[in-house]
Amino acid sequence: MMDNETTTETEIKEIKPNKAKKKFFERRFGWIFTGIILVVIILGLGGVTGAARGINDRVSLAEAQAAPRIQAQLDGARLDIEEGRYDVALNRLNWILDDMAEFLTEEELAEIGELYSQTLLLKSTISTPTPQPTPTEIVPVFTPTPDMRGAEELYNTATQYLAAGAWEDLIQTLVALRQKDLTFRTVQVDGMLYIALRNRGIQKILAEGSLEPGIYDLTMAERFAPLDSRAAGIRTWTRLYITGASYWDVDWSQVVFYFEQIYPHLPNLRDGTFMTATERYRIGAIEYGTQLAAAGEYCLAQELLEKALAISEDVDVRSRAQQVAEACLSGLATPEPPPVELSPTPIPTSEAEPTPAPTEQPTEQPTEQPTEEPTAEG
Repeated sequence: MMDNETTTETEIKEIKPNKAKKKFFERRFGWIFTGIILVVIILGLGGVTGAARGINDRVSLAEAQAAPRIQAQLDGARLDIEEGRYDVALNRLNWILDDMAEFLTEEELAEIGELYSQTLLLKSTISTPTPQPTPTEIVPVFTPTPDMRGAEELYNTATQYLAAGAWEDLIQTLVALRQKDLTFRTVQVDGMLYIALRNRGIQKILAEGSLEPGIYDLTMAERFAPLDSRAAGIRTWTRLYITGASYWDVDWSQVVFYFEQIYPHLPNLRDGTFMTATERYRIGAIEYGTQLAAAGEYCLAQELLEKALAISEDVDVRSRAQQVAEACLSGLATPEPPPVELSPTPIPTSEAEPTPAPTEQPTEQPTEQPTEEPTAEG
């Protein structure tokens, strides 16, 4: 019995140190494992931080190297535009947009976009003649069909339409391109849309007499770039034409007021009635001059009728102008009311006394004064 107890105690004593050793090694291994994990985390963070810093350094270096190249191409493009080398300028701008787009700020991108639109405008102005009015109104018929071509092919087709001045086809092609890929060559597409809308608007106004649609196109073009002075001026005169025409047969003075401003700048500007601004001013001047003559304003009427005759000779208007001119001259030649005539026997006055004004002398002697000297009786 005693031997068994002794043996059990001995085994218990041997088991306890073994468990203590195991716990020690477990704790030691845990610390080592934790340290390894911390080292890996620190190295990982350092690697990520170093990689990010390296990427930023490379990006900064690339931006620093790209900035002078971009500026050099921009300066060259401006010089090419001034000297009329528009194709070369467009090639420079396309290189910036294609190869350096990632280094451009929003301000630089907007500046390049405006410069691109201006270059296309100058190029199209040289290659495209000024539209002339046509004897019949043009009503374009276009039935849009789905375009399944790729973005690059649509873009190449658009450049061909741009070179040919086919503004309607160019707009339809660019709209299809935008529907297929909204981000494809954004600046170039915006520039071509500006040119197409601007030129189509002017064509509608000057050649077709479609004033409101033309104004709409010019306003849409202004969303892509500021209008040049010519397009803005045409839009202004067109708006004045519409306003002046609204007074037709209602207020001839307003008709004359508006079309007198328009016809020296755009004499052939017309609307769907095929009546030019010059003709509207001529008729307005005749009608308003006739109204003034009826109101007794002969000189003003003569001035308006003479302006109408300067535009186009008319027998009836010439006769009317002569009558009004005679009435105007007669009115100007009419003297002021004559002064009251003096009495044939004025009262003598001394030299020291001032001569009274004619209006202060009576025209006849007072009735209580005798007309002759009395005689003495005797």
